[in-house]
Amino acid sequence: MTDCRYLIKRVIKVVIAVLQLILLFL
Repeated sequence: MTDCRYLIKRVIKVVIAVLQLILLFL
């Protein structure tokens, strides 16, 4: 049984981290 909510939270955290890095370099 795979936990979809856990995967979604992981993906959201990664996306937020990438967006923060992009904003730092702008």
